[in-house]
Amino acid sequence: MHEGSIVAELIRVAEQHAPPAARILRLGVQVGRLTGISPDAMQFYFEVMREGTRCEGARLDVALLPLRGRCSACQQAVTLESEAVWTCAACGQTAVGWENGDELDLRELEVEDA
Repeated sequence: MHEGSIVAELIRVAEQHAPPAARILRLGVQVGRLTGISPDAMQFYFEVMREGTRCEGARLDVALLPLRGRCSACQQAVTLESEAVWTCAACGQTAVGWENGDELDLRELEVEDA
């Protein structure tokens, strides 16, 4: 799965941006629903890959973002907390254009200074 390479890159970026003597305590990540990324798989890989790094013992918090879009036929705003629905609930057209969903952002890095 691609979650392993994503987690490896998150660890690399966290280590690069944390102060040199600081212990990394937590990484906060936001993931879009259209990425196909599994938060559970990310947790699994993080627990394995953090060992021997400055992220050892750190926590990974993954938040799935609501999917936001707009129907191009009737302009109705659409917000979904779960799976993407391609049909507009207001007019029934299959013209929903998503405004987000492809995010993968390291939003928070919590460290303990030495």
